[in-house]
Amino acid sequence: MLKSFMFPIANRLLLQPFGRVVRGMTLGTRGVVRDVEGRMLVVRQRYTSGWVFPGGGVDRGEAPVTAMKREVMEETGVQLTGDVVMHGLFSNHANFPGDYVAVYIATSYQDGDWQPSLEITERAFLDPADIVRDCSDPMQRRLEELAGRQAISEIW
Repeated sequence: MLKSFMFPIANRLLLQPFGRVVRGMTLGTRGVVRDVEGRMLVVRQRYTSGWVFPGGGVDRGEAPVTAMKREVMEETGVQLTGDVVMHGLFSNHANFPGDYVAVYIATSYQDGDWQPSLEITERAFLDPADIVRDCSDPMQRRLEELAGRQAISEIW
């Protein structure tokens, strides 16, 4: 219980600022994993509100697509098995100066075991209409882009 309470605070106050100082520019990834019914894989993180696509930071020397596949597996237990397509590269400067987010789309995967963790409290394959009811502005923009109702933005 104490760990689940402390992680969001430590992440926001210590880990993220430390990463900014040490790295200068940062790159994160998100994976849009779609099933055959058009639902999308989303997670709930302890330190943010609403649904988000699984993803995380790119390690030094790691390719962004490799980081996305690793993060999807770590956060959801879903192993991506086929090719992925880049959706876009987005500037997250409004939240973190020098931060970018690469978003990839995948449709071929193998579902595996999943348990909640310190970081991820819930995961689900949801219809985009259900996601948009409880997500951030950046997620809403991505959902509109993916549905073809909005041009791809450069802003996260």
